[in-house]
Amino acid sequence: MTLTRRGMLKGSLWAVLLFFVMGAGVAGGVVAAYVRDLPPLDILEEYQPSLVTTLYDDQGKPFASFYEQRRILVPLDKIPRFLHEAIIAVEDSRFYQHYGLDPVGITRALWTNLNCLCLAEGGSTITQQLAKVLFFTPKKSLGRKFKEAMLVMRIERDLPKDRILELYFNQIYFGHGAYGIEAAAQTHFNKLVRDLNLAEAAMLAGLPRAPNSYSPILHPERARRRRHHALQRMVQERFITAEQAEAATKLPFTTATFAKGNNLAPYFVEYVRQYLEDKFGTYAVYHSGLQVYTTIKLKTQEAAALALRNGLQKLKKRKRVRLQTWLSFEEAPTEPPKVGETLEATVTGVTDDVLELQAGEYRGAVPLKEFTRAGLPEFHTRLEPGDQIPVRVVKRDENQIEVALELEPEIEGAFLVLDPRDGAIKAMVGGYDFQRSEFNRATQARRQPGSAFKPFVYATAFDMGMTPASIFEDSPVSYPMVIEDEIFEWTPENYDRKFRGPVTLRQGLEKSINIVAVKLIEQMGVEPVIQMARRLGIKSHLRPEFGLALGASEVSLLEMVSAYGIFATGGHRAEPYAIKKILDSKGVILEEWFAEPQLVLRPEVAFVLTHVLQGVVERGTGKQVKVLERPIAAKTGTTDKASDVWFIGYTPSLVAGVWIGYDIKRSLGPYATSSQLAVPIWIDFAQATLQGAPLEYFQVPEGVVPILANYRTGDPTTPDDPDAIQEYFIQGTEPQPTPIPVYQPLEFETRRDEPSRPTKIARPTKPSRERPSRTTPQPTTIHRSR
Repeated sequence: MTLTRRGMLKGSLWAVLLFFVMGAGVAGGVVAAYVRDLPPLDILEEYQPSLVTTLYDDQGKPFASFYEQRRILVPLDKIPRFLHEAIIAVEDSRFYQHYGLDPVGITRALWTNLNCLCLAEGGSTITQQLAKVLFFTPKKSLGRKFKEAMLVMRIERDLPKDRILELYFNQIYFGHGAYGIEAAAQTHFNKLVRDLNLAEAAMLAGLPRAPNSYSPILHPERARRRRHHALQRMVQERFITAEQAEAATKLPFTTATFAKGNNLAPYFVEYVRQYLEDKFGTYAVYHSGLQVYTTIKLKTQEAAALALRNGLQKLKKRKRVRLQTWLSFEEAPTEPPKVGETLEATVTGVTDDVLELQAGEYRGAVPLKEFTRAGLPEFHTRLEPGDQIPVRVVKRDENQIEVALELEPEIEGAFLVLDPRDGAIKAMVGGYDFQRSEFNRATQARRQPGSAFKPFVYATAFDMGMTPASIFEDSPVSYPMVIEDEIFEWTPENYDRKFRGPVTLRQGLEKSINIVAVKLIEQMGVEPVIQMARRLGIKSHLRPEFGLALGASEVSLLEMVSAYGIFATGGHRAEPYAIKKILDSKGVILEEWFAEPQLVLRPEVAFVLTHVLQGVVERGTGKQVKVLERPIAAKTGTTDKASDVWFIGYTPSLVAGVWIGYDIKRSLGPYATSSQLAVPIWIDFAQATLQGAPLEYFQVPEGVVPILANYRTGDPTTPDDPDAIQEYFIQGTEPQPTPIPVYQPLEFETRRDEPSRPTKIARPTKPSRERPSRTTPQPTTIHRSR
């Protein structure tokens, strides 16, 4: 019996042992299987995430970027120490003590969350979070959890803690398209990570747990509370003192999304993007981290965009919808908005009943029935959280403001600025609002330039030997035209329907007299004018007709502004360009632009024409520009029925042009002119851009002769002539003085007793002719009959 019991006990022990061995074998097999399925860690050593392509302005400052995941790599030693500590305090306080998995941290997080009945802390370590985003999908399963735990232990075994933390900082998502801490700093604070303060670091440290829920852009109050939690955790972990936390809490809570950088020059950014994709391909633009140094000058760009936007708003009355009163935020704004000021309000929510908005520290809700009452029942359906709409402050008291919704005008426009010396694009505004329409009216639109084309006709005339004093008859004229096999009479007219008789070419261009331009092109021929336009860089199709002199053929604003730049530089043309150089992510130059201006117009012709165009500002259709009190040459342009208005002006170092019109061609108004619509916008831009800049004068080239001439006749005159002006002629074309007879008394004429007197010089008379009457300067228009 004893032997039997012993045998049974022995057998049982062997059975248990065999069971454990078999279980261990099965477990080992399972572990081995999972280990074989684990991804290799070589990827961490060769870590090359998708990188951001960054655009820099002409001063080397970043202002826009392209990315699928907005990520900018930064080494750990460039990240402030208090940001290390903030992340560790919030996400994994025992990061430097555990080996990837932290039961103590899990227990503490569970207890904290139960106490506050919220998700204040998570149980995953920094290493676990890194493994999840690098190697696993969001799908959860027991098998994935097991793989994750094994991978975490391998990461901890193979990599030092600081390397793990560096990978985490560069990989984790911080909301609003920002991957990595550098992108997050720029997205939320428009700062480099090294420039963050403690309060900003604490706010960013609170984002990885729930980037959208704690977004300071979408949920500022929730983000503020999350920042306070991060600071308190830093105090608890003894990274900072309570006094430091309190001081950080009191710092102003403001954010400025880096995404707004693209809004500084969205049309220019898109113009550059299209070039980059054509040159390097889409993948390189969004993943390879190109460094693109552009020509844009942000101050000039801002001035152009603001002048155009304000001008278009003034040109067409905008609808306003009165909204309900908004209460201020918990903290009074440091600078309350002024009555009449326009604010950008952010949509924070859209419900069945109200539209929730926030403008700075002010928040409020607009009943949707207000939009119905205003005749805009579908307006709110186009909005979603994060969208921005302009509102104007109409009333303000101590702690609240009342605002009116500003709807956008239908009228469109474009503004373009170049440095004529090298062709660098300094500002590009392709429309009223890029979000409304991405069509770039500065480069893609082809519109009739009206009288803005006339300088090309006059340049041809001066190049062929005519002068500003050449006389043409401003009188009625008609030309037969064949349209669809039918013959019509085309009778060009002046804007004011008046005829002035004999006028000089200077008067013809300054006053924008249509008849003179048409007779000029008739005398020279259309082909020489087309050839001149081609030399000046006009590539658009130009119809061979007399109407070309009045801007009947469509061209782009970029072509026109670039061509005027040739007059500014004394005949040298530089191809317009937007990119100075392109580097790869390692700093190797892939492409570099060197301006090579070429002489395409005789300097004498360019100067004489510029001097006449200065007269447009001094006495002609652009005389409002005299307010700038500096040398400027310019030309207005208004087309038939005022469907397009232009104004292009230049100094020796800047050429800028503005176009105004509707996308679908229609009249801007029965009395609309360039002087009324385009010139004020150009002046607003110039005042902001040229204020304080030294005066620049157009240099007189060799081969140009100055002569004092009568403005009305073009004849040489004397300083005491009230109509005398300084006129310039190309050498060889200047008027030759008529031999002046010396006075000799006749024999029967009684002489005076004086022994002698100075010789009297008599100016020869010319046949009398009716002088043109002075009229109020008006821009030109095209009149074409069918």
